[in-house]
Amino acid sequence: MRTLPSTRSRVLVTENEAKKIDLEWEKVNFRNNWLRNLERYGITEKDFVIRKDKLSKKFGQEASDRDVIWSIFNELLTKIRDLYSLKMIYYEMALFLNEEGKDCFTVLQQSVKMELMKFKQEGFIKKVRVLTADEDSCEACQRLKNKVFTIEEALEKIPIPCKECTHKLYDEKRGFCRCCYVAETE
Repeated sequence: MRTLPSTRSRVLVTENEAKKIDLEWEKVNFRNNWLRNLERYGITEKDFVIRKDKLSKKFGQEASDRDVIWSIFNELLTKIRDLYSLKMIYYEMALFLNEEGKDCFTVLQQSVKMELMKFKQEGFIKKVRVLTADEDSCEACQRLKNKVFTIEEALEKIPIPCKECTHKLYDEKRGFCRCCYVAETE
């Protein structure tokens, strides 16, 4: 027995049909999860459908939900000027890429840069400390634990995200650094 995503009706199916329906549900859940994330930036399901139609016409075939989501992220980057929101969008994009099994390092770097630029913009934070995930951090990240940088040094050197991080999130081939900065008070 399976529930069809399109009609929500329960049907008796073969093993192969069950696998196909399970894949359909994965796609539905993927889309719904990312739509919930995009709601934070004012994106509705209607916006998603409009974008999907637009991209489908441009591609000459139905655009994948993944292409639509990536397109929305990129448009948000051109519209939003708030550094905190930009930091979060880049972070979401890094998560998205990691979930896709793609390299997300440079996008994760952009997220950290936005955070540092926000600190700099506020003006009263002069230094930052690297915060790691403590016992759960890899050796490379542990070497950065509690290191202090001026905002300018951190922007120049970009020590985090740690390129050598081995922590696995979704992608089993690449690390996903979870280190972050906290304001250093003297």
